[in-house]
Amino acid sequence: MSRARCCLVGVLACAGVGMAWGRGAGAPDDPGALDTVRLALVDHGGVRAGRCFSAGFLELLSFESTIRVSRELDRVDLHSDRLFDYPLAILTGEGEVALNDAERDNLRRYLRAGGTMIVSAGCSNPLWAASIRREINMAFPEASLAPVPRDHPVFHAVFEVADLVTTKGKPGSLLGLWVEGRLALIYSPEGLNDTASAGGSCCCCGGDEIRQARYLNANLVAVALSR
Repeated sequence: MSRARCCLVGVLACAGVGMAWGRGAGAPDDPGALDTVRLALVDHGGVRAGRCFSAGFLELLSFESTIRVSRELDRVDLHSDRLFDYPLAILTGEGEVALNDAERDNLRRYLRAGGTMIVSAGCSNPLWAASIRREINMAFPEASLAPVPRDHPVFHAVFEVADLVTTKGKPGSLLGLWVEGRLALIYSPEGLNDTASAGGSCCCCGGDEIRQARYLNANLVAVALSR
């Protein structure tokens, strides 16, 4: 993609955020922060989740577009009203998980209010992937997860992602939930965590995450903000 097109995406995104979402609850109190987008990492099911979700895609997005985005993710509880301060939220974890009624209701309200959510199985964890998919179905019984078409901007908004391939060279999958015609939730059972870039003691041992995760996540931010 050309730098000019990236700049156009950035201009549209910042305009959309200014009108619909503000700057996020954790933003510093200064005029420049009004144009800085902040994203949420969501604790859910009574556990502190997403320890190994890499935020490296935010630096990549800042470098390749004019979108002003914080390079840190703000932790937010799924049941909290603070969730509505963020245009995009990330739900990730490992192991069996069950949401309570307040969390399930807030998930539904957040997506219906225009929010976008990335739902990513940490280290391709099958227990979390299956249980969170059941929770999504409970929150939206009238809709079903379906493959995201390859011509959707999720694959092209800032970076071209031609194929979904896992770290072990297998085909990856990206499913979406459409709410009132809008792609509101993106679900990956393999995971968009990019654990190899998370640093510290993080290791996706035995997992098979989507190799293009950082580029897809950057595209997802641009798409979410340009609405």
